[in-house]
Amino acid sequence: MALPNETSSWRRRAIRFATGFPMAVFLVVLYWGMGVSSQVDKSPTFDEVAHLTAGYTYWLANDYRLHPENGVLPQRWAALPLYVGEHRVPSLDQPSWWKSNVWAIGEQFFHREGNDLDAMLLQGRAMIALLGLGLGLVVYGWSRSLFGPIGGMISLLLYTFCPTILAHGSLITSDMAIALMLTVSMWCLWQLLHRVSWYRVLGTGLVLGLLVVSKMSAVLVLPMALLLLVVRLCAKRPLLVEIGSSHQVEGTTTKLAVFAGVGMALVLIAAVVTWGAYGFRYSAFNVYEPGRDSLSRGWDAVVSGTGPIGSAVEFAREHRVLPEAYLFGFGAVIQNAQARVAFLNGEHGLTGWWYFFPYALLVKTPVPALILLACAMIGAALHFRSESERRACAEWVPIIEGLYQTAPLWVLLLVYWAFALTSNLNIGHRHLLPTYPAMFILAGAASYWCAMRYQIAHVALGAILVWHLLESVSIRPHYLAYFNRLDGGPSQAYRHLVDSSLDWGQDLPGLKRWLDQQGLSGQAVTPVYLSYFGTGNPDYYGIDAILLPGFSPRLLNERAPLAGGVYCVSASMLQSVYLHARGAWVPAYEQAYREVLADVERYNRTSSNSEARLRLVSEKGEGFWKNRFKRYSQLRTARLMAYLRQREPDDQVGYSILIYRLSDQDIQHALDGPLAELSGRALR
Repeated sequence: MALPNETSSWRRRAIRFATGFPMAVFLVVLYWGMGVSSQVDKSPTFDEVAHLTAGYTYWLANDYRLHPENGVLPQRWAALPLYVGEHRVPSLDQPSWWKSNVWAIGEQFFHREGNDLDAMLLQGRAMIALLGLGLGLVVYGWSRSLFGPIGGMISLLLYTFCPTILAHGSLITSDMAIALMLTVSMWCLWQLLHRVSWYRVLGTGLVLGLLVVSKMSAVLVLPMALLLLVVRLCAKRPLLVEIGSSHQVEGTTTKLAVFAGVGMALVLIAAVVTWGAYGFRYSAFNVYEPGRDSLSRGWDAVVSGTGPIGSAVEFAREHRVLPEAYLFGFGAVIQNAQARVAFLNGEHGLTGWWYFFPYALLVKTPVPALILLACAMIGAALHFRSESERRACAEWVPIIEGLYQTAPLWVLLLVYWAFALTSNLNIGHRHLLPTYPAMFILAGAASYWCAMRYQIAHVALGAILVWHLLESVSIRPHYLAYFNRLDGGPSQAYRHLVDSSLDWGQDLPGLKRWLDQQGLSGQAVTPVYLSYFGTGNPDYYGIDAILLPGFSPRLLNERAPLAGGVYCVSASMLQSVYLHARGAWVPAYEQAYREVLADVERYNRTSSNSEARLRLVSEKGEGFWKNRFKRYSQLRTARLMAYLRQREPDDQVGYSILIYRLSDQDIQHALDGPLAELSGRALR
């Protein structure tokens, strides 16, 4: 029988093992494996084609014309394995390259040059997941420094098994890069504000430079840094300066002078890193021929209507303050953020809703993680109260100290959320990714419950963490489609959010597998129709379907009639977010549809009379009829979607592609019968 002190010693060793650095390394490696393996059977998500293609051309041609609106760092990083390997490259002597058309070049690179698309995606995704691995270590280390080993492990467990982190942390986008660099930047800035040394200035400047070239939203670090500076000065604590001799600075004016000098040094270092990322060249083009080469949109289109920000971009362009590709990309992001069609809970809008991101956070974050965050706040308050009682001082003193120690995390959340609540760009929950590390670090305060003598608190904490793990396992490998049960779970997600919150074009392989299982591949009995949102190529995956209008331009037979069959519809297309007739099917759409339908029927009636057909075409012109059939195809599909929104899907593929089995009578009703949405509201 073990003695009490032996049992206690064994327990302490077990806790040290479970919360130590080796276990943290194991968990982040597990995260990397879970994230990358979950993407093995997924088609390219919407932006991955552009990111990987652009990054490859950065290495290959030292040219930055493609996709400048996203960070050069993550695109270069993801494409590095491709560059050192052997891949066939589209010709750069073609109009698509001259006009900076990343989508056309990407289509060729991915699907027409004979490259192994799956291997290319896997390599790029594995590289981005390495950034996520590094961020996991940052989350663990920062939380451990604040809340001890148990707190660090709580934060890391939340991070490792978070579906949002697993989904976007292994996709070829800039989201994980900005999350990593913004988190590290806030930590470095906070350390630098307390202790100034040459190596800290250099390290912080390098990190800030990498942040700048990660994503255009890096500009948010400016108000964050200013707010941190205010917090630091209000604390009236001495500043340790270790440049030359080591000494302390006490006065506010002297501190401001030191920080001003440090700030200028940081700006200089970050600028050097930014220029270096673009090859220390202003021009976006390595080889530029006037009248032939141009960026995807003209400069006027990018900066017009963007107010003071556009003027600042023009000034920076005129004086070549930063590389052309960076300035153009920044202007493009600001321009795109002015208005963008979005969907939320059955509503469509161009300028978004202030509650879009709070709602997305609520339904896309596992409930146990939300509970643990609440427990952390309560536990911290109880801990601070007990500390104050032991020290016989006012309760607010240790609470203020705790808030001060965690200030960079609160500042990050405050500024980022202020921006999110006022943003018109409500197209995806993924834009909240940079806030998750800070939230998970703060959740480490739940470790205070372990310091209490109540055994039930320990059991409850463990149960919540296990619940979080099970939530993650239950949705694998469809992490992108994770929704908690507060809003019906992933099977009902298409009613609430679409685009990158649910449906980003990732499930073409799953659709092919479903068609094979249903015996619908390669048969001519039951027609299969597909309305797909994404940049993947259905033909590449062997999907034999009649294409309906989707987001990406594919060759459509716009005059082909619709009949009973199996309809496979991406959730974003079902909600008519990216059709020409956006939103609910309102009377204005119905009137336009009837007018176009009358013309189409008139055209079809001449099918057996070539002379009548010729007269009809010459009367209006071929261009008129071409545009008429294109509009008819769009309106017909939008009306079909309005009909489908009133019925439950017969099946789902990865929760992002909805399956409907429709009869000829169903199609007739959908295209000509009464629709419930006719009393709905137009796009606001």
